[in-house]
Amino acid sequence: MPTTHATESDLQRDRTQQFAQYIRAAATSAGYDIDSPRGGGKKALAKATGMSQTSVGRMLAGQTLPDPNVLERLAEAVRVPLPELLVRSGVISRKSSAVIAADVRPPDRSPMPASAAAQALGIRDPENVAFFERTVQMLLERERG
Repeated sequence: MPTTHATESDLQRDRTQQFAQYIRAAATSAGYDIDSPRGGGKKALAKATGMSQTSVGRMLAGQTLPDPNVLERLAEAVRVPLPELLVRSGVISRKSSAVIAADVRPPDRSPMPASAAAQALGIRDPENVAFFERTVQMLLERERG
């Protein structure tokens, strides 16, 4: 009986699909409605990371991994530790992540973008989302004095 070996291509495909599952869960947890038929959550995630909406869609579908230069912004946007994201994307090994984790500050816990908060709250209508974003901006300005 012949033995089958996973090719590098198979391993890369598996890593890409596992990364997509991880990011989908993290993005949903962070308030991005990535399954919206209107694409609002994907658009908000693209804006937060500097990625194109197409790239975000392909990443979430498990078709591609993001370019390494956006991984830090992606980690911040979906609120996961950067070392974990680097391991899951295949950029570094788990062993190396322990060394990096000791030297890396915790991710910026800046507030969720208003558009993502709107999605998380179930606000879907574009006019209502825009109104929500303006209201949040006004409240933040009041807080700052």
